[in-house]
Amino acid sequence: MIFNKENRGAQELRELTGNYYANNKFDKIAGEIDLAAEELATLVGDDVMNLAEKFYADPGEDAELVRKVQRPIAILATLRMYRKNDLSHEDDGRKFKISTDGSEKLPWEWQLDRDDALHLEEYYRAVDALIRYLNKEELKEWTETASYKLSQTLIIRNGEAFDSYFPIERSERMYLMLVPFIREAQMLTVKRAYGSGWDDLLREKDVPETDAHFAACKAVALLAMSMALRRLSLSAIPGGVIRRFMTENGMGESEPASLKDVERVAGWMADDATTWVNEMKLARDGGPAEYELLPKNDRRNKYCRL
Repeated sequence: MIFNKENRGAQELRELTGNYYANNKFDKIAGEIDLAAEELATLVGDDVMNLAEKFYADPGEDAELVRKVQRPIAILATLRMYRKNDLSHEDDGRKFKISTDGSEKLPWEWQLDRDDALHLEEYYRAVDALIRYLNKEELKEWTETASYKLSQTLIIRNGEAFDSYFPIERSERMYLMLVPFIREAQMLTVKRAYGSGWDDLLREKDVPETDAHFAACKAVALLAMSMALRRLSLSAIPGGVIRRFMTENGMGESEPASLKDVERVAGWMADDATTWVNEMKLARDGGPAEYELLPKNDRRNKYCRL
């Protein structure tokens, strides 16, 4: 475990989350920490988690990695504990306790939902910060993972790059979730549409990028987002991304997205992707073909052909 359960575990949770009471018993949340750590390991790999635990055991090692691994675990574990504590679990059943002295008021359900959403967004941001750190430091334990190796075979290789073609709040967590859809869009549509020379386009690293590379990335990003909206739960997508494209298409920011709205937006994205595939082909061929619509007039030509 990457927390000191013997001495400072509760204090560490307090420092990482800002809202966990340091006098709480650590044993009460230890199980949630284990589950949260396992979920984080599915994103960044067991080797990264083992390295952070190794550094935690030796305070002289990289403290920044330890902190960045601890924070998402702490946020997710405390959120789940808070949810279970809304009701007390006693021998004779679950109970809902009400203060009789008027000193406290119970929250409304919408307040609990909002608090849960805020904690989840904070968790997502903490995961994003961890993955950005791993990308920057290029730790072997990270670059040897299957998810990282797969991302390097794609035309869009990280969340920051994806954000330049479709806004996802530079979420590296969201990018990792989109990797299967990016691969599918690249393999089944964009690569086939481009034809020969795709490998050269894939290796392009020039700045500024060519029009063909930009158009290909736009098409891949739009197709990947269209598939994600149809196949993933909306709760898995950062709230700002949902609110942005819904607002841009005439909906209120606080208005919940219906299945019809999501399907309509996904269709628009797919249509836009088709436009960018055509732009990619034009850029590949050097621009639109020019045709001579009228023959050249020759004064010596005294006849016409019908």
